[in-house]
Amino acid sequence: MKAAFWVLAFLCALAVAAQEQKEKKSAPRVFNSPTYIYKAEGFIEMGEAERIWYTSGLMDGFYGSAFFGASDEAVATLSSCTKDMDVKQVAAIITKYVKEHPESWHYPLSIEAHNALNAACPGGLKKMIH
Repeated sequence: MKAAFWVLAFLCALAVAAQEQKEKKSAPRVFNSPTYIYKAEGFIEMGEAERIWYTSGLMDGFYGSAFFGASDEAVATLSSCTKDMDVKQVAAIITKYVKEHPESWHYPLSIEAHNALNAACPGGLKKMIH
């Protein structure tokens, strides 16, 4: 009888652990505001040359983000969307988006730039949550 109790207790513990693992995998990823240099409002205050430089570095960071845990799929989706764009076009997409969303000017520019590309790409990227 004791053996049956312990087997049942063990099976219950396994079921609970499996359920917790399942819940962890299906939970959406929430992004907390990262450390940042510029707020979104700062992008529209920059001159064109500064926007180009910022966008160049940002895109290099986005493309290299797989080294820091971004999925290969996310990087491939971004790369596919922007493959025919030059940096001026990407900067223009970000500028347009930021100008049209003053309610987000206090958020990190990197997040709003990602959201701008999400809105511009067919099928979208995964939206960053502020």
